[in-house]
Amino acid sequence: MLQLEEVKEFLKIDFDDDDPFLELLMSVAREYVVEAVGVCDESKARVKLLMLVLIAEMYEKRSMTVNNDNTNSKTQYVIRSIINQLSCGDDGGVNQ
Repeated sequence: MLQLEEVKEFLKIDFDDDDPFLELLMSVAREYVVEAVGVCDESKARVKLLMLVLIAEMYEKRSMTVNNDNTNSKTQYVIRSIINQLSCGDDGGVNQ
């Protein structure tokens, strides 16, 4: 299971002020993955990376909307690609 310390390390955060917000984002990311692919198996590397990227996007932008100015189109592509792979059961472990 993804831990707060892992999230803070990924985001390069060395203070505790945002811990409650980060924990909320962790829950939102879990729910997002479950809704997108059915199960959230955080022991799988792609699932963990997907969650970290989702958390980073929500934390850095403080928004739940997708920016359409293509500044983060590579990130959006990675997110969509991982979700598609996991949804199809492509060794993501969520459908096993």
